[in-house]
Amino acid sequence: MELQSVKRLIESRELEHGNEILEAFKQRIHLKLVPRTSREEVAIGHSKFGGYPDLPSPAHHPGENLTFLAQFRLSDFAGCESVEPLPKEGLLSFFYDLDEQPWGDADERHLWRVVYTSETTLERVRIGEALNERAVVFEESYAPIVDSLLELMTEDDFVAMEELFDEGEVHAIGGHPDAVQNDVFEEIEDTHGERFSNPFLLFQMDSTEELDVMFGDAGILYFLIPTEALRAKHFEEAEIIMQCY
Repeated sequence: MELQSVKRLIESRELEHGNEILEAFKQRIHLKLVPRTSREEVAIGHSKFGGYPDLPSPAHHPGENLTFLAQFRLSDFAGCESVEPLPKEGLLSFFYDLDEQPWGDADERHLWRVVYTSETTLERVRIGEALNERAVVFEESYAPIVDSLLELMTEDDFVAMEELFDEGEVHAIGGHPDAVQNDVFEEIEDTHGERFSNPFLLFQMDSTEELDVMFGDAGILYFLIPTEALRAKHFEEAEIIMQCY
């Protein structure tokens, strides 16, 4: 989303809290799946959704019960301010048990995994079931903190603004999560304590027909990490929240 569109709506409707409304829009990376046009696989080490993961060796795979969701080549985000805490090089991969569908409780940590590697020699590790493979493109844009907006404007004004950010599937990195139920940042701190007082959204993955993936009842899966742990590359401290309708 272009912030200019929000500014124009604020001016046209003469909204009282214009500056606060603009502050409720946070910059982040939006991820768009690229429809498959050939049988060729995405090249090893490149960003993608689905297929099989690229790892230094099969020993780095977290287990055949965990489905590989996506991997991101971090150099693809060079120059993007919204994800500045991420490492500048390496590959970040996400795994989740789609059969068990954990919500993110502390006793479920064996049911997901975030794997970071700085290795440059990788191989495609064909373990477990694979989702449909899709390439991905990135766009640095803005997304709203909906709870904040609802406090700053009337329902009619919010409905008019909501049309600006109706994006369909919402896959993203950084910024503020798109909540289905409760504020995700508040929920992760309530669930896992004070270490998540300053969380970073590593990956938000929406339910998607393109990959034939459904989280609960048309829900969203969020991978989060304390920003301090992220800067130290302690990806084993990442946790998840799953919300659905």
